[in-house]
Amino acid sequence: MLLSNLKNSFDGMRGENKFLRLILFAMTVALIASSCSAMKKDQIITVVPPTLTETAWVSKTQSSSEYTTAWAMYVGMLLGNVTPENATIIKDALGPILHPDIYQSTMEVLDKQIFQIRQDRVTLSFEPQKVLRDTVNEHRFFITGNSVSEGPAGGKRRSNRTYEVDLQIKNYKPVITWISTNTGDARTQDVIDREAKKAQKIKEREERRRG
Repeated sequence: MLLSNLKNSFDGMRGENKFLRLILFAMTVALIASSCSAMKKDQIITVVPPTLTETAWVSKTQSSSEYTTAWAMYVGMLLGNVTPENATIIKDALGPILHPDIYQSTMEVLDKQIFQIRQDRVTLSFEPQKVLRDTVNEHRFFITGNSVSEGPAGGKRRSNRTYEVDLQIKNYKPVITWISTNTGDARTQDVIDREAKKAQKIKEREERRRG
């Protein structure tokens, strides 16, 4: 009887061990599959960038609209608020987020502008009113607002100014691939298209009149 009980207990333990080994193998396979999937998937980071008061997210090559819009606003405010004292600081802040293709040319332009600002003792201030995203190029932003230029004598010159910024996400970082500025409202692609059509109609009318 004792030998029979021992045999049954041993067989039960062996069967149980075999079952546990199968469970362990299945869990190991599932863990490996989960790890591989996680490695292939871009990590998403929750952040609060400058000029943003709410939470946004950024991954390796993408971000929420709030994130890129906030960075575009930040770049516009950097470029628009310059004094002889902070000009170099602004250049140093902008440099790390410039794409290598435009870094050298942008730094040269900034150096010339900084020299001129310090020589003339001019202070530039910019109050953004709106930020638009281009309807064709999703990476291009237009930051429009009131710009004021003030000299050492106190005279102020006011104008409506727009900063154009192309901003992309690369390796979780904002990268500026294009910067431009002009007076007046934002020249988005639809505005340019309307102007081109208008100019074409005027040209056609002139040609018909001459003919």
